[in-house]
Amino acid sequence: MNSVLSTLLSLVSIIPPVIIFGTCCYFLSKKSAVEAILMTIGSGIGLLTSLFYSVLMPFLLGDRHLAYIGVSKYYTLIGIISFIASLCFAAGFLILIINTIKKNTVTHDQFPKSID
Repeated sequence: MNSVLSTLLSLVSIIPPVIIFGTCCYFLSKKSAVEAILMTIGSGIGLLTSLFYSVLMPFLLGDRHLAYIGVSKYYTLIGIISFIASLCFAAGFLILIINTIKKNTVTHDQFPKSID
């Protein structure tokens, strides 16, 4: 019972990356642009690293009895991959914001201003 509860609690941390990845996939299906591709790649890799940290790594630690050096190598490698994925997502998000702001300023400048 205790191991089932701890497994379910570890899976709770996967819910936000799944929602973000699903949202990015939906955005990619509606608009195939660079920002959508970058955000989907970043969130997909982020989801995989979250799965690694919360599901696979505790299994490897418990089953394989890895030494600290082996564990630190895994965490370092996944940390670097997660950093690159976060950069991809952030770059796509920044491009999306810049494009949205440009689109809003073009619309804002089309209407005449009142002289009141």
